[in-house]
Amino acid sequence: MTKVHGKRYAYKFDFQGLAAATQPQTDPTYKYQSDLFMSPYHHGAKLSSFMSPHHSMTSSSGMGQLHSQRRTRKQYERGKMRLFVSVIVSAMLLGIASQVECANILVLMSVVSQSHFIWIRPIVNRLAEVGHNVTVLSVNVDSAAPANVTYIHLENSYNTLYGNGTLARNDILKRSNEMAMAATVSFYKFGLLGCEDFRFDLVIYDFTCGPCVLALLHKFHYPPLVSVTGFGVPQFTERLVGGHKAASLVPHFTQLTDNPMPFSQRFTNTLIHLFDALYRRYVFLPRLQQIAQQAFDFPLPDLTELEQRTLIMLTNSNPALDPAESMPPNVIPVGGLQIVEPKPLPSELQNFIDNAPQGAVLFAMGTNFKSKMFTAERQAMFLEAFAHLPEYRFLWKFDDDQLPRKASSNVLIRSWLPQNDILAQPKVRAFITHCGLMSTQEATYHGVPMIGIPIYVDQHLNLHRTVQVGAGVKLDLATLTTGSIVAALREVLQNASYQQAIGRRSALFRDQPEKPLERAVWWIEWALRHPREDRLRSGTVKMNYLAANGFDVFASIFVNS
Repeated sequence: MTKVHGKRYAYKFDFQGLAAATQPQTDPTYKYQSDLFMSPYHHGAKLSSFMSPHHSMTSSSGMGQLHSQRRTRKQYERGKMRLFVSVIVSAMLLGIASQVECANILVLMSVVSQSHFIWIRPIVNRLAEVGHNVTVLSVNVDSAAPANVTYIHLENSYNTLYGNGTLARNDILKRSNEMAMAATVSFYKFGLLGCEDFRFDLVIYDFTCGPCVLALLHKFHYPPLVSVTGFGVPQFTERLVGGHKAASLVPHFTQLTDNPMPFSQRFTNTLIHLFDALYRRYVFLPRLQQIAQQAFDFPLPDLTELEQRTLIMLTNSNPALDPAESMPPNVIPVGGLQIVEPKPLPSELQNFIDNAPQGAVLFAMGTNFKSKMFTAERQAMFLEAFAHLPEYRFLWKFDDDQLPRKASSNVLIRSWLPQNDILAQPKVRAFITHCGLMSTQEATYHGVPMIGIPIYVDQHLNLHRTVQVGAGVKLDLATLTTGSIVAALREVLQNASYQQAIGRRSALFRDQPEKPLERAVWWIEWALRHPREDRLRSGTVKMNYLAANGFDVFASIFVNS
């Protein structure tokens, strides 16, 4: 494990040494909202120096000199009082304006996915911009991090899970055709694969794949916990914050349901939600507890109880894309916060798009799916299909070593492309995508119809919802042909209904009182101001399932009737 701070060198990270060297000597009680004007985070000059004269006054033989000294003393006292009042007023204004400045915030990101890092990085950088010191324990590192952001790198996680695409412990293609229960088990296996005294004022924790590193919350004496996820609203949120997950209304991520669900779909969805809850509680979490205990040199508390300490939960959700769901008031939707104002494109890309006769198409399959996973045969299908549509230009994010054949002149191949900046271009007419949630959000925000090739986890559901509203079509990877690619492209590019549908969805997605990133930072700082405030948390989080749902009351009525 190495530590990376901005662009400085990396070195071996001594966790115990850091904890011992920086152990606070003061009262460990968190009282962030108190001591408003004398906060330990705002150091100012002592006021006592303004309350005593620089030189002592001595007696004089001349009356005029005495009067002069008295006038001088009065002027000095008046000047001193004005200065004293100015200092007090300034200190008050500064204290009021900066109640939540200079906090030490720990961010835990053990999810082995570049897209999750892309989603949470704007939160980290924005917190740094407003004055907080942020330490990030992460499988990813930002080489251009602000000076007050420190990364502690969890090394080799990607090689462990993804290997070189052929010897991976997490075989993406194998998971693409799994049935509902197998897909649920794979989701939690992914979390297990990724899980291999200093004072913080707040901990931000990506809870998507379980509380693997949440024992640090215990290590740092339980500062307030803000749980975040780039995975929409995960199926187990009510086990962290309480409330109710209505299986008759909210589909499990493996279920491609109608709206509303008929009885058969509600029945299946309920069983999958039940299976998920039981598997997570009695298989996944106990195994995670065992793995996590091996990494810490002190007895761990129950990780389930630790994740239930969540004060605020930030979810990557938006009503324009996600079904209506009843959640406690401490669950804050901040979907799309990774979307920033587009930057100007390099001249090569800009000219390529601008000179497209009838528009351009972006082809990008996210950060986890590699181009070699398509196989050379499928790669050739796409190149052949693009050659059949010379009136359009195609930008393909292709990270394999070489193409199976020469690309036609209307195709631009690059190992990396600025996705958000390209989608913002008015001449981009369609987006061939894996339909990861963040790609779906960016396409929706910029109003670009989608041609989806979902691979695993929530990608199938994201595309299903897009198809339901008429904003995209599906390409099946298993039955892919040149003809099916051309047909899908012509359908989306030449049928105006797809552009109209994504336009309506985009308008809903954008219509918010403030930007999601600003909302996220406001609620994080709310947690700093009120670290022990529980009134937003649902009481059901500490109740068993039967009591939380009133089944014990119904049983009592039935027995006594």
